[in-house]
Amino acid sequence: MPENIKKGTFLNFTAYTLSGLFLFIFNIVAARGLGTEQFGIISVLWTSIMVVSRFLTTGIKDGSTRFISHHEAINDQKGMTKVFLKNLKFTISITLFFLLISFILFKVLTNSLFSNFLSLYIFFIISCVFYFLLFFLRGVLQGLRELKDNAISIIVEYSTLLLFLIILFFFVAKDLRLAGVCILLAPLFSLFFTTLIISKHKRRFSPEPSLLPDTKTLLLFVIPTSFINFSSGFIMLLGPLLIKFLGNFTLAGIFTASLIIFKGAKTALTALFISIFPHLSRQEALKNYQLLNRIIRNGLIFVTFVFIVLIITSFSVGQTILKFLYGSEFVIDRIHLFLMSLFTGFFLLCELFNRVLLAKSMIKELTISWAVAFGILIILLFLPLNPLFKVEIALLGTGVVAFTGMCIFFRKKPIPK
Repeated sequence: MPENIKKGTFLNFTAYTLSGLFLFIFNIVAARGLGTEQFGIISVLWTSIMVVSRFLTTGIKDGSTRFISHHEAINDQKGMTKVFLKNLKFTISITLFFLLISFILFKVLTNSLFSNFLSLYIFFIISCVFYFLLFFLRGVLQGLRELKDNAISIIVEYSTLLLFLIILFFFVAKDLRLAGVCILLAPLFSLFFTTLIISKHKRRFSPEPSLLPDTKTLLLFVIPTSFINFSSGFIMLLGPLLIKFLGNFTLAGIFTASLIIFKGAKTALTALFISIFPHLSRQEALKNYQLLNRIIRNGLIFVTFVFIVLIITSFSVGQTILKFLYGSEFVIDRIHLFLMSLFTGFFLLCELFNRVLLAKSMIKELTISWAVAFGILIILLFLPLNPLFKVEIALLGTGVVAFTGMCIFFRKKPIPK
């Protein structure tokens, strides 16, 4: 049955905490088993899958959540069916487009991203397709406010990732390609579970779709939202890729290992962002502005608190944690950890305001904010600094500019009290 914000946040917090823990252990086992260079290759593989799949389908996912929750709030089952079918068609179209581009860029991808491993290229293709479908179905679950099932789907994904790595590394061999197999199996098992769950909720949809919302309305939400969500939630994932191109696989591995300290907070807070979005959309449809303002205020207080904790961690125990978990070869200066804590904190604030402005359908304002921020990212990447400093400062500048833009637009169009 649909969960409220508190229960939904708790369920997703538990799921994302566990998933963050599973990914954390996965990185430790992989880093110690493969070494800095090969771990860097695996980091680039994982990053490539996440960047591509989320960039291409996050708009579809949020579009499903936004419009299914909206039409369910007004008891429009036919509208829910229309949203489901249209977004499924969008997902299939994106998949075909991705496969075409990937085959055209076969040599470039294999040589530049996967160190000439053909098997990793194949894992990349198949994993992305699995994630396209998985993210779409999770958007449907979130729109139905079935956050418990969504949480279990996430746990299945990351527990599979870790479990198979441990089995293969300890009982077969500590091999780069076996780590790639684990990355492939994670979305496969989660997709199977999520498909079964969605089939159980089909009675909540109408056998016939309505005429609304039309395709244009959905596309005007889906297309810019993909860019918006890529920028807010996933541009941090570009870090290892940017460092690899500006430096090498070893630096990319060290950056990924260090950032995992702060990504734990991002993983946990994703529970809040996932739970808050369908409820914001629902209350916006019902014009319950008092509850909307309270949700936003409490969310801002909580994210700010986490931001402060990240900064303190970077100065106090960051280096100690890295040495304990990965070994001395992964330890970097405190200034790098401090910069990581700053851009992580600003991206968390951006993600919160993303949910708020998307619920208010302020697509144009979000697009402008992130377009300017993305321009800042490109400019800062030309600074005459070493790869680590260059990428960290570029990500920090991007987060600050985007958050500032969203705050300005929000204050110009506040929610009525």
